[in-house]
Amino acid sequence: MSQSSLHNSLANKIAVLFCGLLFCLSLSGCAKERVCSTKPTFFPPPPDKARIQWLTGITTSKDIGAKESQSGFSVFLSGQEKPDIIRTVGKSNGIVAYKNKLYVAEIAHGRVLIIDPVKGTFEYLKGASTPKGALKTPANLAFDSEGNMYVADTDRREIVVFDKAGNYVTAFGGNLAKDSKIVSVGVYKDVLYALDLGTSRIRVLDRKTGVESRSFGYSDQPNQSLRAPYNFTFDSAGAIYVTNVGNNKVMKYDIDGNFLGAFGGTGARPGLFVKPRGVAVDDAGRIFVADGGVNIVSVFDDKFRLLTFFGWPGLETGSLDIPSGIAVTKENLSYYQKYAVPGFQLESLIFVVNQFGHDFCIPRISIYGLGQMQGQGDGGSEPKVDTKGDVREKGGKDKP
Repeated sequence: MSQSSLHNSLANKIAVLFCGLLFCLSLSGCAKERVCSTKPTFFPPPPDKARIQWLTGITTSKDIGAKESQSGFSVFLSGQEKPDIIRTVGKSNGIVAYKNKLYVAEIAHGRVLIIDPVKGTFEYLKGASTPKGALKTPANLAFDSEGNMYVADTDRREIVVFDKAGNYVTAFGGNLAKDSKIVSVGVYKDVLYALDLGTSRIRVLDRKTGVESRSFGYSDQPNQSLRAPYNFTFDSAGAIYVTNVGNNKVMKYDIDGNFLGAFGGTGARPGLFVKPRGVAVDDAGRIFVADGGVNIVSVFDDKFRLLTFFGWPGLETGSLDIPSGIAVTKENLSYYQKYAVPGFQLESLIFVVNQFGHDFCIPRISIYGLGQMQGQGDGGSEPKVDTKGDVREKGGKDKP
């Protein structure tokens, strides 16, 4: 046999073995599906009074009981029924809780996921499947009072607008400035605010035309100026909180753009940040900051005092892995109460997007409940936090 024939024979055998291995792995008896713990985890841990419990998570449509099977006509044509279609949450950034649904900006596949955990549905924004509405890298999104959705797409360098039915409406913002790069959007009293990473400022736009009326955030005073801003949110009074990676602080401005203060700074100790990303404010004025550098969410009061933090690495459940977007809501509390341990009463829900970690049983969307055990009162003063230790050492390991 020639050397060429030997090589071909060997290649054929390898191909057959590889195909057989793939077939084997596709069978349930050959590869065991990862079984992840559902053990509840509390923050802060005992002996402090529990205020936050890790409840559950979402990585695929199976996690909410969503099912999508072939149509009857498809079964008729093929003569057999295929397994249910499983939809997966890819690498994502922003998340919004709006009218009992979760809207997730999935940067991995350029789409917006629409998840209804209560009804068990997992859909894609339909308007993004049209040529004009096609998304490339959706980073964050927001809604106005009419239900219109505004998506900041960093690759399109535009804000893409969809109506309340999910249909494409328009896109604007591509000509705001030479170096402009909108990474996040927000709506307050039907005025559109756009966070511009490229020029380190917030631009105020007409939500229907995209015409800019003013901008703020960039200043000659370094301690008051935005530098590499990542995300922002509003509190109930209209104050604006911006995660600022350039100085690892959260910057606060009023609705007119006046600087009101800042907190944080560079460091791995509680109260400081390594890479602040997502930010949310609840109706009590508590500020939640997702730090992708140390994989925790820190919680502050309206005076910028650290109350607690959660999600550190090394936990059986409840760890975070490169957290980005965060949303806090009171919607669907009764539904998620079933995930809380007996006696722990939920007051609000915290949804955190993990960009990585699903290979280590860290869901793409981690869901926590803020509340307290019945009988422990209104909590009195918040637990004291040791601000001297390194938060990265809290859980011991880098991966659970």
